[in-house]
Formats: sequence, structure tokens, C-alpha cells
Amino acid sequence: MSELLDLVHNMNRLAALERTGLLDSPPQEPFDRFTRLAARICKVPIALMTLVDRDRQFFMSSFGLSEPWQTLRETPLTHSFCKHAVARRAPLVIPDTTKDPVFRDNPASRELAVVAYAGIPLEVDGQPLGAFCVVDHE
Repeated sequence: MSELLDLVHNMNRLAALERTGLLDSPPQEPFDRFTRLAARICKVPIALMTLVDRDRQFFMSSFGLSEPWQTLRETPLTHSFCKHAVARRAPLVIPDTTKDPVFRDNPASRELAVVAYAGIPLEVDGQPLGAFCVVDHE
């Protein structure tokens, strides 16, 4: 029964995400101001505003990403830490991904040098659609 509820919840979440019309939208300066500000305040190299789709996370806004991710504006869900914040519907803080059994093998830990992560879910109409996060390399 729990799996069925999770499936329905995810279907509702994805429908709400689709209704926003934000997936694959061009960069928008108001969102970019938030990610730049978050990186500056937290003194980290990367800040992201993500939308978690079925099989990818789309970067609504990003600051400090390396290529090819900056241009692609997305990663597969295999690289997503934000999907965990969305699933939990709660903030997620990982002080050291290299020591965390759940996250140490995440491809983003290697390919994007994610060592520390802090993210909070972004909700619309009670549905967690993505996350606002900061990332550090140390």
C-alpha cells in the first residue's frame, strides 16, 4: 500500500511540475540573482535551483557549475542529491558525501566534485517540485 501511495504522490508531483511550465525554460535573471546570492552568503562555489523530473533534474538556475553541466542545464537523476530533499519533503544537509554511505557513490560526487550539500525543497501548491541548494567542494 505504501508503494501505491508513493506512486500516486509522485504522479501528482510530476503533474504539478508540468503545470508550472518551467521545465526547459530559458534562464531567468530573478532566479539567477537568488543562486548568486546564496553562493556568496554561504561562501560556496555552487548554488542551484532545481526541478526534479521523471528521469532528470533541470537547473532552473545555476551558479558555478562546470561544463558540460552549465550548458546542458540538467543532470540525470543518478547525479541528483535534490531528489532526496524532494522525496523527504524536508531540508537535506550532507556535511561530507565521501563519508556518507548513501551519497559517497553518487556520480555527482566524482563528476561535479560534490563534497558538501545543503538543500531545501521548493514547493508549489504543497507539492515539492525541486530544491534550492548550495554545494561545496570541501
